[in-house]
Amino acid sequence: MLTDFDPSRAGKTFYDLSPITGALDGLSADYVCCINNGTGPSVLLCGGIHGDEYEAQIVLRRLAERLEPADVTGRVIIMPSINFPASQKGKRLSPFDGQNMNRFFPGKAEGTPTERLCAFMTGTLFPAVDLLIDVHAGGSDVSVVPMVFGFTTPKSVVDDAGLKRLMEAWGYRFVQHVDGIDETACGAAKLADLASIEVEGGGGRMKSAELTIMEDGLLRALAAYGAIKPKLEPVPFSGVHFTAGPEGQYLAPEAGLVEHLVSLGDEVTAGQRVALLHPAAGERSAPKVIASPMPGYVLRQTEHAFVSPKQLIGNIGTPLEG
Repeated sequence: MLTDFDPSRAGKTFYDLSPITGALDGLSADYVCCINNGTGPSVLLCGGIHGDEYEAQIVLRRLAERLEPADVTGRVIIMPSINFPASQKGKRLSPFDGQNMNRFFPGKAEGTPTERLCAFMTGTLFPAVDLLIDVHAGGSDVSVVPMVFGFTTPKSVVDDAGLKRLMEAWGYRFVQHVDGIDETACGAAKLADLASIEVEGGGGRMKSAELTIMEDGLLRALAAYGAIKPKLEPVPFSGVHFTAGPEGQYLAPEAGLVEHLVSLGDEVTAGQRVALLHPAAGERSAPKVIASPMPGYVLRQTEHAFVSPKQLIGNIGTPLEG
């Protein structure tokens, strides 16, 4: 573990994460950055839980480099790539243990490299902050519309009203309401009575516009929380609160080649054509029509042209009433 980590140290400090995992073949050292200035709120920003979700890692590395103590009005801890064993190998999961990090929280201090990194986050970083912001993307498999969702408890410093205000401060169009999973970072935070917000957006090829959306959203939220001085004008919320479950997924009925007929964020009706599934072999050329299973908004779409039977093509979220 990091024996010299001191979250209360004034100024800006970078800490090497490699003592947590020990030496791993072919990896460069990565870090966690802690910035302290003032008595304002405290927040942990984490990226790269899934190693192939690179948008979050790029944006958080930018923020760790660019934010200075004079910009901060409390405590900001930034870990751009917690799963650096996976990200540096171009993998979603660590090749050193094959574990899905977002199903192994709170971790084990004497476990696998993945479990040790989880344990450092929950055991050392969680107690140093009042809010977790866990930044994700679609990875190599899917593209995701920019959205946020969050969790709090009656014992959390950030209450329900404060959490709703923060999520709407992102300036995103979509705020999701979802049940948590205990073994995820946000699930572990909830069990520790730490409020959390998960950020989604991007995936597939890296797009400059999506990086800007992610960075701007974080800067607005951090300012609204009071952890940094404002750098952007606030954006009044005019979006949608929604839910999304398995009933909104549309899957491939057979192997084939996907042609999307709608875009991320589009509003669709039940039964509307959302994709075509072209045959990958044989004499037939006519595609099968894939229809939306329900009305709502397109939240995710596969980045793969070829899909296997029952593989996700996309999913729909349903607006909340009122």
